[in-house]
Amino acid sequence: MQVGSQIIVPGRFQKHLVARQHAKRSAKRTILLALSLTSMVDMFSLLVIFLLQTFSTSPEMLMVSKEVKLPVAQSGREIVDAPVLAVTKEGVFLDQKLIGQVDQVLQNPDGFMERLKNLRELWQKTHPQQKFTGEMNLQAHKEISSAVVAKIMGMLPTQNYDSIQLIVTSGGN
Repeated sequence: MQVGSQIIVPGRFQKHLVARQHAKRSAKRTILLALSLTSMVDMFSLLVIFLLQTFSTSPEMLMVSKEVKLPVAQSGREIVDAPVLAVTKEGVFLDQKLIGQVDQVLQNPDGFMERLKNLRELWQKTHPQQKFTGEMNLQAHKEISSAVVAKIMGMLPTQNYDSIQLIVTSGGN
C-alpha cells in the first residue's frame, strides 16, 4: 500500500500508530506532572498558613507587655489558655485593654467587675455545652506590692474566676 510518496508496510504502519500513541501519552503525563506540582505547592501553602495561625493563638505565645517585669520563680507549669489580667505601674489591663489606674480600680471596682462579667458571658456563649472554668492568667509587675496584687486577686472570685495562674519567668538557683 502506498500513501503519498511513502510505501507503508503493515508492520511499519502499526509501529507508526504505536509511536503516535506513545507520544500522546507522554504529553499527557507531562501535563499531569505539572498539575501535581501545583497542587502540592498549594497544599504546603495551606499547611504553613494553618501552622502560623495555630501558633499565634497558642498560650505559649502569650503577650507580656513591655511595662511588666515579671517576678522570677524556681518552678512552674505550662501556661493555660485563659484571659490575661496585667497589673502594671501604668494601670490594670484585661486582655491588653486598659481598665484604669491601679488605685482607681481598687477604689471603684465596678468597671472592672463589669468587664469580668462580660468576659465570662462571652465565654459561656461561645462554649454553650461546657461548664465555665473560671481560669485567669495574672501578670503583675514585680515592683507592685503583694497587698495590691492580693486585693485585685480577691475581686476575681466574685465573678467566678476561681482558678488564677500567676505568670512568672523561670529562674535558676
